Amino acid sequence: GHPPKVDADAIEQGKALDGDFVFETYFSLSCQNCPDVVQALNTMAALNPRIRHTAIDGALFQEEVAARQIMAVPTIMLNGAEFGQGRMTL
Repeated sequence: GHPPKVDADAIEQGKALDGDFVFETYFSLSCQNCPDVVQALNTMAALNPRIRHTAIDGALFQEEVAARQIMAVPTIMLNGAEFGQGRMTL
């Protein structure tokens, strides 16, 4: 595949993360910030086998969104707990 468009330092930091990280990102197809967040976490998961990422379209999983009280996108969950909302980059 194509190499990630990330600087070498960020790549090395991602590879060196120690621990098991399970990210879930709730997004909307109409969200302008969501693609960058999803792509950043997908890149991290591709670089480090101990990082997993699932992108979840909130429109398709409305019951899950309601149960988790997701009020904005993107919302990032880490190991089952809310990690952050809004635009994030590597």
